[in-house]
Amino acid sequence: QDVEYSLALYSFAADELDHPSSQAKLGELFELGKPPYVQRSTSVALHYYQKAGEHGHHSSLYNAGRILARGMTEEDIAAVQSGEARSDRFVQVDLIGAMAYLQAAATLHIHYPEDSDESLVPLSIEAHGVVSANAAHADFTLRQVADAFVFGTLSEVNDEADVLWRNAVDHLLKFNETFVATDGRVQDTVQMKGAAKYLRDIVQQHSDSLSSLQLYLVLDNLNDMLGPLAGLDNSYVSDAAKYALQLASTELCIGKYANTESDPACFNGAISAAVSYYRRAGDEDGALESLNLGKSHPYAATHWDTVLQTPRVYHEGITSKPWWDISQFTAPSTLKALYENPASKSQILKELESVINLQEGSLRMEEVIIDVDGAASSTAIDTTGGLQRIFTPYIGVRTADAATAQEGAGGWSEFGPLFDGVNWSRERCAVVPSICNALREDKSLCSERKISSDNAAFVNSQKKTTIWELCGSGTVVTILRLRPGTSILPHCGTTNARLIMHFPLIGSDGVKFVVGDETVMNYGGGDGHPIVFDDSFEHHVYHEGTEDRFVVLAVLGHPDLM
Repeated sequence: QDVEYSLALYSFAADELDHPSSQAKLGELFELGKPPYVQRSTSVALHYYQKAGEHGHHSSLYNAGRILARGMTEEDIAAVQSGEARSDRFVQVDLIGAMAYLQAAATLHIHYPEDSDESLVPLSIEAHGVVSANAAHADFTLRQVADAFVFGTLSEVNDEADVLWRNAVDHLLKFNETFVATDGRVQDTVQMKGAAKYLRDIVQQHSDSLSSLQLYLVLDNLNDMLGPLAGLDNSYVSDAAKYALQLASTELCIGKYANTESDPACFNGAISAAVSYYRRAGDEDGALESLNLGKSHPYAATHWDTVLQTPRVYHEGITSKPWWDISQFTAPSTLKALYENPASKSQILKELESVINLQEGSLRMEEVIIDVDGAASSTAIDTTGGLQRIFTPYIGVRTADAATAQEGAGGWSEFGPLFDGVNWSRERCAVVPSICNALREDKSLCSERKISSDNAAFVNSQKKTTIWELCGSGTVVTILRLRPGTSILPHCGTTNARLIMHFPLIGSDGVKFVVGDETVMNYGGGDGHPIVFDDSFEHHVYHEGTEDRFVVLAVLGHPDLM
Protein backbone atom coordinates (compact mmCIF):
# COMPACT_ATOMS: atom_id res chain seq x y z
CA GLN A 1 0.00 0.00 0.00
CA ASP A 2 3.01 2.32 0.45
CA VAL A 3 4.02 2.98 -3.16
CA GLU A 4 6.80 5.44 -2.36
CA TYR A 5 8.44 3.01 0.07
CA SER A 6 8.09 0.15 -2.44
CA LEU A 7 9.74 2.27 -5.14
CA ALA A 8 12.58 3.14 -2.77
CA LEU A 9 13.16 -0.55 -2.07
CA TYR A 10 13.06 -1.48 -5.76
CA SER A 11 15.41 1.38 -6.63
CA PHE A 12 17.88 0.40 -3.91
CA ALA A 13 17.84 -3.24 -5.04
CA ALA A 14 18.13 -2.28 -8.72
CA ASP A 15 20.73 0.46 -8.47
CA GLU A 16 22.81 -0.50 -5.42
CA LEU A 17 22.50 -4.29 -5.42
CA ASP A 18 22.23 -4.72 -9.21
CA HIS A 19 19.26 -7.03 -8.64
CA PRO A 20 17.82 -8.10 -12.06
CA SER A 21 14.25 -8.85 -10.95
CA SER A 22 14.01 -5.40 -9.35
CA GLN A 23 15.47 -3.82 -12.47
CA ALA A 24 12.86 -5.64 -14.57
CA LYS A 25 10.08 -4.47 -12.24
CA LEU A 26 11.22 -0.85 -12.47
CA GLY A 27 11.38 -1.20 -16.26
CA GLU A 28 7.75 -2.29 -16.24
CA LEU A 29 6.71 0.53 -13.87
CA PHE A 30 8.40 3.25 -15.93
CA GLU A 31 7.11 1.85 -19.22
CA LEU A 32 3.49 1.84 -18.04
CA GLY A 33 3.69 4.71 -15.55
CA LYS A 34 2.02 4.93 -12.15
CA PRO A 35 0.94 8.54 -11.61
CA PRO A 36 1.58 10.47 -9.50
CA TYR A 37 4.49 8.37 -8.23
CA VAL A 38 6.04 7.30 -11.54
CA GLN A 39 5.78 9.31 -14.77
CA ARG A 40 5.79 7.13 -17.86
CA SER A 41 9.24 7.16 -19.49
CA THR A 42 10.33 4.55 -22.01
CA SER A 43 13.92 5.84 -21.87
CA VAL A 44 14.14 5.06 -18.13
CA ALA A 45 12.27 1.78 -18.70
CA LEU A 46 14.80 0.82 -21.37
CA HIS A 47 17.66 1.62 -18.99
CA TYR A 48 16.36 -0.85 -16.42
CA TYR A 49 15.45 -3.52 -18.97
CA GLN A 50 18.98 -3.28 -20.36
CA LYS A 51 20.55 -3.61 -16.91
CA ALA A 52 18.42 -6.67 -16.16
CA GLY A 53 19.19 -8.05 -19.62
CA GLU A 54 22.91 -7.95 -18.84
CA HIS A 55 22.17 -10.64 -16.24
CA GLY A 56 20.29 -12.75 -18.78
CA HIS A 57 16.83 -11.75 -17.54
CA HIS A 58 14.80 -13.16 -20.41
CA SER A 59 11.72 -10.94 -20.42
CA SER A 60 13.91 -7.83 -20.06
CA LEU A 61 15.91 -8.76 -23.16
CA TYR A 62 12.66 -9.13 -25.06
CA ASN A 63 11.19 -5.90 -23.65
CA ALA A 64 14.33 -3.90 -24.47
CA GLY A 65 14.13 -5.11 -28.06
CA ARG A 66 10.41 -4.36 -28.21
CA ILE A 67 10.84 -0.76 -26.98
CA LEU A 68 13.70 -0.07 -29.40
CA ALA A 69 11.72 -1.49 -32.32
CA ARG A 70 8.60 0.52 -31.48
CA GLY A 71 10.12 3.90 -30.66
CA MET A 72 7.72 6.67 -29.76
CA THR A 73 4.02 5.82 -29.78
CA GLU A 74 1.30 8.23 -30.91
CA GLU A 75 0.60 8.83 -27.23
CA ASP A 76 4.26 9.73 -26.61
CA ILE A 77 4.34 12.12 -29.57
CA ALA A 78 1.13 13.81 -28.43
CA ALA A 79 2.55 14.27 -24.91
CA VAL A 80 5.68 15.94 -26.28
CA GLN A 81 3.77 18.15 -28.72
CA SER A 82 1.39 19.31 -25.99
CA GLY A 83 4.26 20.12 -23.63
CA GLU A 84 3.18 17.50 -21.10
CA ALA A 85 6.47 15.62 -21.45
CA ARG A 86 10.01 16.21 -22.64
CA SER A 87 11.19 14.25 -25.66
CA ASP A 88 14.12 12.74 -23.72
CA ARG A 89 11.62 10.70 -21.69
CA PHE A 90 11.02 8.55 -24.74
CA VAL A 91 13.05 6.28 -26.99
CA GLN A 92 13.57 6.72 -30.72
CA VAL A 93 13.42 3.73 -33.05
CA ASP A 94 16.68 1.75 -33.14
CA LEU A 95 16.21 -1.33 -35.31
CA ILE A 96 19.82 -2.46 -34.93
CA GLY A 97 19.57 -2.36 -31.14
CA ALA A 98 16.18 -4.05 -31.30
CA MET A 99 17.58 -6.92 -33.37
CA ALA A 100 20.50 -7.31 -30.97
CA TYR A 101 18.26 -7.68 -27.90
CA LEU A 102 15.70 -9.86 -29.66
CA GLN A 103 18.51 -12.05 -31.00
CA ALA A 104 19.73 -12.51 -27.42
CA ALA A 105 16.19 -13.25 -26.22
CA ALA A 106 15.52 -15.73 -29.02
CA THR A 107 18.74 -17.68 -28.44
CA LEU A 108 19.05 -17.47 -24.64
CA HIS A 109 17.73 -21.02 -24.23
CA ILE A 110 20.66 -22.31 -26.32
CA HIS A 111 23.43 -20.66 -24.33
CA TYR A 112 21.86 -20.27 -20.88
CA PRO A 113 18.93 -22.69 -20.57
CA GLU A 114 18.78 -22.16 -16.80
CA ASP A 115 17.87 -18.46 -17.37
CA SER A 116 15.43 -19.08 -20.20
CA ASP A 117 11.66 -18.74 -20.07
CA GLU A 118 10.42 -21.30 -22.58
CA SER A 119 7.27 -19.32 -23.37
CA LEU A 120 9.32 -16.30 -24.50
CA VAL A 121 11.40 -18.15 -27.10
CA PRO A 122 8.79 -18.34 -29.92
CA LEU A 123 7.65 -14.79 -29.16
CA SER A 124 11.23 -13.51 -29.42
CA ILE A 125 11.86 -15.44 -32.64
CA GLU A 126 8.72 -13.99 -34.22
CA ALA A 127 9.57 -10.44 -33.09
CA HIS A 128 13.12 -10.76 -34.44
CA GLY A 129 11.71 -11.81 -37.81
CA VAL A 130 9.36 -8.83 -37.95
CA VAL A 131 12.09 -6.34 -37.02
CA SER A 132 14.51 -7.93 -39.51
CA ALA A 133 11.96 -7.52 -42.30
CA ASN A 134 11.57 -3.83 -41.44
CA ALA A 135 15.34 -3.40 -41.17
CA ALA A 136 15.78 -4.59 -44.75
CA HIS A 137 14.32 -1.34 -46.04
CA ALA A 138 15.49 1.14 -43.40
CA ASP A 139 17.79 4.08 -44.20
CA PHE A 140 20.95 2.77 -42.55
CA THR A 141 24.49 4.02 -42.77
CA LEU A 142 26.96 1.44 -44.02
CA ARG A 143 28.25 0.93 -40.49
CA GLN A 144 24.70 0.21 -39.36
CA VAL A 145 24.30 -2.19 -42.28
CA ALA A 146 27.44 -3.95 -41.09
CA ASP A 147 25.87 -4.41 -37.64
CA ALA A 148 22.53 -5.47 -39.15
CA PHE A 149 24.33 -8.37 -40.82
CA VAL A 150 25.61 -9.54 -37.42
CA PHE A 151 22.34 -9.16 -35.51
CA GLY A 152 20.02 -10.06 -38.39
CA THR A 153 20.29 -13.80 -37.79
CA LEU A 154 19.48 -16.29 -35.05
CA SER A 155 22.39 -18.54 -36.02
CA GLU A 156 26.09 -18.16 -35.43
CA VAL A 157 27.67 -16.15 -38.25
CA ASN A 158 30.08 -18.31 -40.22
CA ASP A 159 33.63 -17.07 -39.56
CA GLU A 160 34.57 -17.07 -43.24
CA ALA A 161 31.37 -15.27 -44.24
CA ASP A 162 31.97 -12.74 -41.46
CA VAL A 163 35.48 -11.97 -42.76
CA LEU A 164 34.20 -11.63 -46.33
CA TRP A 165 31.42 -9.30 -45.15
CA ARG A 166 33.79 -7.08 -43.17
CA ASN A 167 36.15 -6.84 -46.14
CA ALA A 168 33.25 -5.90 -48.41
CA VAL A 169 32.05 -3.20 -46.01
CA ASP A 170 35.57 -1.78 -45.81
CA HIS A 171 35.63 -1.40 -49.61
CA LEU A 172 32.14 0.12 -49.62
CA LEU A 173 33.13 2.71 -47.02
CA LYS A 174 36.24 3.70 -48.96
CA PHE A 175 34.26 3.97 -52.20
CA ASN A 176 31.63 6.23 -50.61
CA GLU A 177 34.24 8.40 -48.92
CA THR A 178 36.00 9.08 -52.23
CA PHE A 179 32.73 9.52 -54.12
CA VAL A 180 31.41 12.16 -51.72
CA ALA A 181 34.76 13.93 -51.29
CA THR A 182 35.04 14.43 -55.07
CA ASP A 183 31.36 15.32 -55.69
CA GLY A 184 30.98 12.15 -57.73
CA ARG A 185 33.89 12.90 -60.07
CA VAL A 186 35.75 9.78 -58.97
CA GLN A 187 34.07 6.39 -58.88
CA ASP A 188 36.83 4.33 -57.31
CA THR A 189 36.60 1.18 -59.42
CA VAL A 190 39.22 -0.60 -57.30
CA GLN A 191 36.96 -0.33 -54.25
CA MET A 192 33.84 -1.13 -56.28
CA LYS A 193 35.41 -4.26 -57.74
CA GLY A 194 36.76 -5.30 -54.34
CA ALA A 195 33.37 -4.92 -52.68
CA ALA A 196 31.65 -6.77 -55.53
CA LYS A 197 34.13 -9.66 -55.32
CA TYR A 198 33.69 -10.22 -51.58
CA LEU A 199 29.90 -9.87 -51.74
CA ARG A 200 29.72 -12.26 -54.69
CA ASP A 201 31.86 -14.78 -52.77
CA ILE A 202 29.42 -14.63 -49.85
CA VAL A 203 26.46 -15.38 -52.13
CA GLN A 204 28.24 -18.17 -53.98
CA GLN A 205 29.79 -19.87 -50.94
CA HIS A 206 27.51 -19.13 -47.99
CA SER A 207 24.00 -18.24 -49.19
CA ASP A 208 22.53 -21.43 -47.68
CA SER A 209 23.66 -20.42 -44.20
CA LEU A 210 22.47 -16.81 -44.37
CA SER A 211 19.27 -15.49 -42.84
CA SER A 212 16.73 -13.73 -45.05
CA LEU A 213 18.01 -10.33 -43.90
CA GLN A 214 21.66 -11.24 -44.37
CA LEU A 215 21.07 -12.50 -47.92
CA TYR A 216 19.08 -9.37 -48.73
CA LEU A 217 21.81 -7.05 -47.38
CA VAL A 218 24.52 -8.84 -49.35
CA LEU A 219 22.56 -8.83 -52.62
CA ASP A 220 21.35 -5.26 -52.18
CA ASN A 221 24.88 -3.92 -51.72
CA LEU A 222 26.20 -6.18 -54.48
CA ASN A 223 23.64 -4.69 -56.89
CA ASP A 224 24.65 -1.18 -55.81
CA MET A 225 28.19 -1.95 -56.98
CA LEU A 226 27.41 -3.99 -60.09
CA GLY A 227 25.09 -1.31 -61.51
CA PRO A 228 27.76 1.40 -61.83
CA LEU A 229 30.39 -1.18 -62.83
CA ALA A 230 28.15 -2.41 -65.65
CA GLY A 231 27.81 1.21 -66.75
CA LEU A 232 31.59 1.48 -67.04
CA ASP A 233 32.50 -2.02 -68.24
CA ASN A 234 30.38 -4.41 -70.32
CA SER A 235 32.05 -7.43 -68.69
CA TYR A 236 29.93 -6.77 -65.58
CA VAL A 237 26.56 -6.63 -67.34
CA SER A 238 25.84 -10.37 -67.12
CA ASP A 239 26.57 -10.42 -63.38
CA ALA A 240 24.44 -7.30 -62.89
CA ALA A 241 21.54 -9.12 -64.57
CA LYS A 242 22.05 -12.35 -62.63
CA TYR A 243 22.20 -10.74 -59.20
CA ALA A 244 19.39 -8.25 -59.87
CA LEU A 245 17.19 -11.25 -60.64
CA GLN A 246 18.43 -13.04 -57.53
CA LEU A 247 17.69 -9.98 -55.37
CA ALA A 248 14.18 -9.75 -56.83
CA SER A 249 13.66 -13.43 -55.93
CA THR A 250 14.45 -13.03 -52.22
CA GLU A 251 11.68 -13.18 -49.64
CA LEU A 252 12.27 -9.67 -48.28
CA CYS A 253 12.48 -8.08 -51.73
CA ILE A 254 9.33 -9.81 -52.98
CA GLY A 255 7.49 -8.42 -49.96
CA LYS A 256 8.56 -4.85 -50.71
CA TYR A 257 6.71 -4.02 -53.92
CA ALA A 258 5.16 -0.91 -55.44
CA ASN A 259 1.70 -0.16 -56.77
CA THR A 260 2.22 3.59 -57.07
CA GLU A 261 5.18 5.74 -58.04
CA SER A 262 5.76 6.94 -54.46
CA ASP A 263 6.02 3.43 -52.99
CA PRO A 264 9.52 2.25 -52.07
CA ALA A 265 9.94 -0.94 -54.03
CA CYS A 266 12.78 -3.41 -53.96
CA PHE A 267 10.99 -5.93 -56.16
CA ASN A 268 9.90 -3.55 -58.92
CA GLY A 269 13.29 -1.88 -59.18
CA ALA A 270 15.34 -5.07 -59.11
CA ILE A 271 13.26 -7.03 -61.61
CA SER A 272 13.05 -4.07 -64.01
CA ALA A 273 16.83 -3.69 -63.82
CA ALA A 274 17.26 -7.42 -64.46
CA VAL A 275 15.30 -7.19 -67.72
CA SER A 276 17.40 -4.24 -68.92
CA TYR A 277 20.70 -5.86 -67.97
CA TYR A 278 19.82 -9.16 -69.65
CA ARG A 279 18.89 -7.27 -72.83
CA ARG A 280 22.18 -5.38 -72.73
CA ALA A 281 23.98 -8.71 -72.32
CA GLY A 282 22.13 -10.10 -75.36
CA ASP A 283 20.42 -12.75 -73.22
CA GLU A 284 16.80 -12.66 -74.38
CA ASP A 285 15.96 -15.83 -72.41
CA GLY A 286 17.10 -14.16 -69.19
CA ALA A 287 15.13 -11.02 -70.07
CA LEU A 288 12.01 -13.10 -70.70
CA GLU A 289 12.48 -15.04 -67.44
CA SER A 290 12.72 -11.74 -65.55
CA LEU A 291 9.68 -10.35 -67.38
CA ASN A 292 7.64 -13.40 -66.40
CA LEU A 293 8.74 -13.15 -62.77
CA GLY A 294 7.53 -9.55 -62.76
CA LYS A 295 4.20 -10.58 -64.27
CA SER A 296 3.79 -13.39 -61.74
CA HIS A 297 3.88 -11.11 -58.69
CA PRO A 298 0.27 -10.97 -57.45
CA TYR A 299 0.40 -7.37 -56.23
CA ALA A 300 3.32 -5.44 -57.78
CA ALA A 301 2.69 -3.07 -60.69
CA THR A 302 5.01 -5.14 -62.89
CA HIS A 303 2.55 -6.93 -65.17
CA TRP A 304 4.41 -5.84 -68.29
CA ASP A 305 3.56 -6.86 -71.85
CA THR A 306 7.01 -6.65 -73.44
CA VAL A 307 10.68 -6.62 -72.50
CA LEU A 308 10.90 -3.26 -74.30
CA GLN A 309 8.71 -1.57 -71.67
CA THR A 310 9.45 -2.48 -68.05
CA PRO A 311 9.10 0.66 -65.89
CA ARG A 312 9.25 0.31 -62.12
CA VAL A 313 5.50 1.04 -61.96
CA TYR A 314 3.38 -0.11 -64.90
CA HIS A 315 -0.26 0.93 -65.19
CA GLU A 316 -2.23 -1.45 -67.37
CA GLY A 317 -4.68 -0.15 -69.95
CA ILE A 318 -2.83 3.09 -70.76
CA THR A 319 -1.99 3.87 -74.38
CA SER A 320 1.62 2.85 -74.98
CA LYS A 321 3.86 3.88 -77.86
CA PRO A 322 7.49 5.00 -77.91
CA TRP A 323 7.03 8.30 -79.75
CA TRP A 324 4.20 10.84 -79.51
CA ASP A 325 3.00 13.66 -81.75
CA ILE A 326 4.19 16.95 -80.24
CA SER A 327 1.03 18.72 -81.42
CA GLN A 328 -0.90 16.95 -78.64
CA PHE A 329 0.94 19.00 -76.00
CA THR A 330 1.22 22.72 -75.36
CA ALA A 331 4.70 22.73 -73.78
CA PRO A 332 6.70 21.79 -76.91
CA SER A 333 4.56 24.05 -79.09
CA THR A 334 5.11 27.02 -76.75
CA LEU A 335 8.89 26.59 -76.69
CA LYS A 336 9.02 25.97 -80.44
CA ALA A 337 7.20 29.24 -81.11
CA LEU A 338 9.65 31.12 -78.88
CA TYR A 339 12.64 29.50 -80.56
CA GLU A 340 11.39 30.37 -84.04
CA ASN A 341 11.17 34.05 -83.09
CA PRO A 342 14.67 35.54 -83.64
CA ALA A 343 14.45 37.95 -80.70
CA SER A 344 13.19 35.44 -78.13
CA LYS A 345 15.58 32.77 -79.42
CA SER A 346 18.49 35.15 -78.96
CA GLN A 347 17.36 35.85 -75.39
CA ILE A 348 17.01 32.13 -74.57
CA LEU A 349 20.51 31.39 -75.86
CA LYS A 350 21.89 34.38 -73.95
CA GLU A 351 20.36 33.00 -70.76
CA LEU A 352 21.76 29.55 -71.55
CA GLU A 353 25.21 31.11 -71.84
CA SER A 354 24.73 32.42 -68.30
CA VAL A 355 24.08 28.85 -67.13
CA ILE A 356 27.24 27.66 -68.85
CA ASN A 357 29.28 30.39 -67.17
CA LEU A 358 28.15 29.47 -63.64
CA GLN A 359 30.40 27.38 -61.39
CA GLU A 360 29.59 23.73 -62.04
CA GLY A 361 30.47 20.36 -60.58
CA SER A 362 28.41 19.63 -57.47
CA LEU A 363 26.53 16.36 -57.19
CA ARG A 364 22.87 15.91 -58.16
CA MET A 365 21.30 12.63 -57.07
CA GLU A 366 17.52 12.88 -57.34
CA GLU A 367 17.24 14.91 -54.13
CA VAL A 368 19.36 12.38 -52.22
CA ILE A 369 22.99 12.66 -51.18
CA ILE A 370 25.07 9.76 -49.85
CA ASP A 371 27.08 10.77 -46.81
CA VAL A 372 30.49 9.39 -45.85
CA ASP A 373 28.88 6.58 -43.87
CA GLY A 374 26.75 5.61 -46.84
CA ALA A 375 23.46 6.93 -45.50
CA ALA A 376 20.94 8.26 -47.98
CA SER A 377 19.54 11.48 -46.59
CA SER A 378 17.45 14.31 -47.97
CA THR A 379 19.30 17.60 -48.26
CA ALA A 380 18.53 21.11 -49.32
CA ILE A 381 19.30 21.24 -53.03
CA ASP A 382 21.96 23.76 -53.97
CA THR A 383 20.19 26.48 -55.94
CA THR A 384 23.09 28.88 -56.29
CA GLY A 385 25.52 26.94 -58.46
CA GLY A 386 25.53 25.88 -62.07
CA LEU A 387 25.33 22.48 -63.69
CA GLN A 388 25.30 19.52 -61.31
CA ARG A 389 26.64 16.05 -62.01
CA ILE A 390 23.90 13.39 -62.26
CA PHE A 391 24.49 10.01 -60.67
CA THR A 392 21.97 7.17 -60.54
CA PRO A 393 23.30 3.66 -59.80
CA TYR A 394 20.99 1.87 -62.25
CA ILE A 395 21.41 4.23 -65.21
CA GLY A 396 24.76 3.63 -66.85
CA VAL A 397 26.54 6.73 -68.15
CA ARG A 398 29.66 6.18 -70.21
CA THR A 399 31.93 8.97 -71.43
CA ALA A 400 34.62 8.11 -73.96
CA ASP A 401 37.09 10.71 -72.71
CA ALA A 402 38.19 10.22 -69.09
CA ALA A 403 38.99 13.90 -68.65
CA THR A 404 35.48 14.89 -69.76
CA ALA A 405 33.99 12.38 -67.34
CA GLN A 406 35.85 13.90 -64.38
CA GLU A 407 35.96 17.60 -65.24
CA GLY A 408 33.30 19.89 -63.83
CA ALA A 409 29.87 18.25 -63.84
CA GLY A 410 30.93 15.37 -66.09
CA GLY A 411 29.35 13.88 -69.19
CA TRP A 412 25.72 14.14 -68.04
CA SER A 413 24.58 17.04 -65.88
CA GLU A 414 21.62 19.19 -64.91
CA PHE A 415 20.72 22.78 -64.17
CA GLY A 416 17.62 22.19 -62.15
CA PRO A 417 15.05 21.51 -61.20
CA LEU A 418 13.52 24.71 -62.49
CA PHE A 419 10.15 23.34 -61.34
CA ASP A 420 9.66 20.51 -58.85
CA GLY A 421 5.93 20.16 -59.41
CA VAL A 422 5.02 22.58 -56.63
CA ASN A 423 7.48 25.48 -56.70
CA TRP A 424 9.46 27.20 -59.42
CA SER A 425 13.04 27.83 -58.33
CA ARG A 426 13.44 31.56 -57.77
CA GLU A 427 17.23 31.40 -58.06
CA ARG A 428 17.41 29.24 -61.17
CA CYS A 429 14.54 30.97 -62.94
CA ALA A 430 16.36 34.27 -62.41
CA VAL A 431 19.07 32.83 -64.68
CA VAL A 432 16.71 31.40 -67.35
CA PRO A 433 13.50 33.47 -67.00
CA SER A 434 12.38 32.94 -70.60
CA ILE A 435 12.00 29.17 -70.19
CA CYS A 436 10.40 29.42 -66.75
CA ASN A 437 7.92 32.06 -67.83
CA ALA A 438 6.99 30.13 -70.95
CA LEU A 439 6.10 26.96 -69.03
CA ARG A 440 4.93 28.41 -65.71
CA GLU A 441 1.22 28.12 -66.56
CA ASP A 442 1.47 25.22 -68.99
CA LYS A 443 -1.39 22.75 -68.67
CA SER A 444 0.34 19.79 -70.30
CA LEU A 445 2.80 19.30 -67.42
CA CYS A 446 2.23 16.18 -65.32
CA SER A 447 1.68 18.28 -62.20
CA GLU A 448 -1.51 19.67 -63.74
CA ARG A 449 -3.32 16.36 -63.34
CA LYS A 450 -4.54 17.34 -59.88
CA ILE A 451 -2.61 20.28 -58.51
CA SER A 452 -4.19 23.71 -58.38
CA SER A 453 -3.71 26.83 -56.30
CA ASP A 454 -6.60 25.67 -54.09
CA ASN A 455 -4.63 22.75 -52.72
CA ALA A 456 -1.10 24.13 -53.01
CA ALA A 457 -0.63 24.09 -49.23
CA PHE A 458 -1.64 20.43 -49.08
CA VAL A 459 0.65 19.58 -51.96
CA ASN A 460 3.56 21.31 -50.25
CA SER A 461 3.04 19.21 -47.14
CA GLN A 462 2.60 16.03 -49.18
CA LYS A 463 5.16 16.77 -51.89
CA LYS A 464 7.14 13.55 -51.78
CA THR A 465 3.99 11.47 -52.20
CA THR A 466 1.85 13.63 -54.45
CA ILE A 467 4.39 14.75 -57.05
CA TRP A 468 5.94 11.32 -57.33
CA GLU A 469 2.52 9.76 -57.86
CA LEU A 470 1.65 12.30 -60.55
CA CYS A 471 5.01 12.53 -62.29
CA GLY A 472 7.19 9.62 -61.16
CA SER A 473 9.83 12.19 -60.27
CA GLY A 474 10.61 15.14 -58.03
CA THR A 475 11.66 17.10 -61.11
CA VAL A 476 9.13 18.38 -63.65
CA VAL A 477 11.10 20.98 -65.65
CA THR A 478 14.89 21.12 -65.88
CA ILE A 479 17.82 21.71 -68.24
CA LEU A 480 20.17 18.83 -69.12
CA ARG A 481 23.59 18.82 -70.71
CA LEU A 482 25.13 15.85 -72.54
CA ARG A 483 28.74 16.17 -73.59
CA PRO A 484 30.17 14.74 -76.84
CA GLY A 485 31.29 11.13 -76.56
CA THR A 486 28.83 10.41 -73.74
CA SER A 487 26.26 7.61 -73.85
CA ILE A 488 23.30 7.10 -71.55
CA LEU A 489 22.94 3.33 -71.65
CA PRO A 490 19.64 1.44 -72.16
CA HIS A 491 17.18 1.69 -69.28
CA CYS A 492 13.48 2.22 -68.57
CA GLY A 493 11.96 5.15 -66.70
CA THR A 494 9.91 5.10 -63.52
CA THR A 495 6.35 4.87 -64.84
CA ASN A 496 4.20 4.76 -67.98
CA ALA A 497 1.80 7.31 -66.47
CA ARG A 498 3.87 10.20 -67.87
CA LEU A 499 5.67 11.29 -71.03
CA ILE A 500 8.94 13.17 -71.51
CA MET A 501 9.60 16.21 -73.68
CA HIS A 502 13.08 17.15 -74.86
CA PHE A 503 13.48 20.57 -76.42
CA PRO A 504 17.02 20.85 -77.87
CA LEU A 505 18.46 24.33 -77.42
CA ILE A 506 21.89 23.69 -78.92
CA GLY A 507 24.11 20.74 -79.83
CA SER A 508 21.55 18.32 -81.27
CA ASP A 509 23.71 17.35 -84.28
CA GLY A 510 25.10 13.86 -83.86
CA VAL A 511 22.71 12.82 -81.10
CA LYS A 512 21.23 9.36 -81.64
CA PHE A 513 18.06 8.74 -79.63
CA VAL A 514 16.60 5.23 -79.41
CA VAL A 515 13.24 4.55 -77.74
CA GLY A 516 11.93 0.99 -77.86
CA ASP A 517 13.24 -0.19 -81.21
CA GLU A 518 12.79 3.15 -83.01
CA THR A 519 15.69 5.55 -83.62
CA VAL A 520 15.70 9.32 -84.17
CA MET A 521 18.85 11.21 -85.24
CA ASN A 522 19.52 14.87 -84.47
CA TYR A 523 16.11 15.16 -82.76
CA GLY A 524 14.44 14.70 -86.13
CA GLY A 525 15.07 18.28 -87.16
CA GLY A 526 17.98 19.75 -85.21
CA ASP A 527 18.01 22.47 -82.58
CA GLY A 528 14.59 23.87 -81.77
CA HIS A 529 12.82 20.66 -82.83
CA PRO A 530 11.14 19.09 -79.77
CA ILE A 531 10.42 15.42 -79.26
CA VAL A 532 7.96 13.70 -76.92
CA PHE A 533 8.56 10.09 -75.94
CA ASP A 534 7.44 7.52 -73.41
CA ASP A 535 10.49 6.88 -71.23
CA SER A 536 8.89 3.77 -69.72
CA PHE A 537 10.11 2.11 -72.93
CA GLU A 538 13.75 1.11 -72.95
CA HIS A 539 15.67 4.10 -74.27
CA HIS A 540 19.26 5.17 -74.72
CA VAL A 541 21.13 8.18 -76.06
CA TYR A 542 24.47 8.39 -77.86
CA HIS A 543 26.13 11.76 -78.46
CA GLU A 544 28.35 11.30 -81.49
CA GLY A 545 28.53 15.03 -82.26
CA THR A 546 31.11 17.67 -81.37
CA GLU A 547 29.12 20.24 -79.37
CA ASP A 548 27.58 20.06 -75.89
CA ARG A 549 23.89 19.22 -76.17
CA PHE A 550 21.53 21.26 -74.00
CA VAL A 551 17.83 20.39 -73.75
CA VAL A 552 14.88 21.57 -71.75
CA LEU A 553 13.29 18.47 -70.22
CA ALA A 554 9.66 18.59 -69.12
CA VAL A 555 7.62 15.76 -67.63
CA LEU A 556 4.22 15.77 -69.32
CA GLY A 557 0.99 14.20 -68.19
CA HIS A 558 -0.15 11.16 -70.14
CA PRO A 559 -3.13 12.17 -72.34
CA ASP A 560 -5.17 9.20 -71.09
CA LEU A 561 -4.89 10.56 -67.54
CA MET A 562 -5.25 14.30 -68.11
